[in-house]
Amino acid sequence: MVFLVKKIVLFIFFSLVLFINSCASSNVVIVDEALAPQVIAEFAYEEFNKKNYKRAIAYYELIIERFDKNVFPKEVAWAYYEIGFTYYYQNKFEKAIPYFDIVLMEFSLRPARILAREVLDTIYEKKPKLKPVSILEEVVGDTLIEDALTGGN
Repeated sequence: MVFLVKKIVLFIFFSLVLFINSCASSNVVIVDEALAPQVIAEFAYEEFNKKNYKRAIAYYELIIERFDKNVFPKEVAWAYYEIGFTYYYQNKFEKAIPYFDIVLMEFSLRPARILAREVLDTIYEKKPKLKPVSILEEVVGDTLIEDALTGGN
């Protein structure tokens, strides 16, 4: 009987260890709901520095899901920016662009907007084909106007 109890306890223990291990290696993040967005952002920053990019993104996504952008505009804007930057850092430009666009279109936080614009410009320099048609039309339009004013010189 004692042997059977030991076996059951060992089975439960090893099952729990395997479960915890599998959760730790996944990209699902579980965080106390009482934590402030700044604390969650710190977790994301740590994961990014450990090159655990998927987990870093998961933390930033948690901020976006959990916190109202009208109540926490700074924190949510930075979460969008950081997701975009994480994709950019991995050269996943097509995935990064929408996050920078959200920062530019939906938030008034000047530092995040400036950095988002700078990174977008860098992406468009590296990959001009990713530049939206409306931006290309502006550039071409400005060039045509400039050429008309200067006589094409």
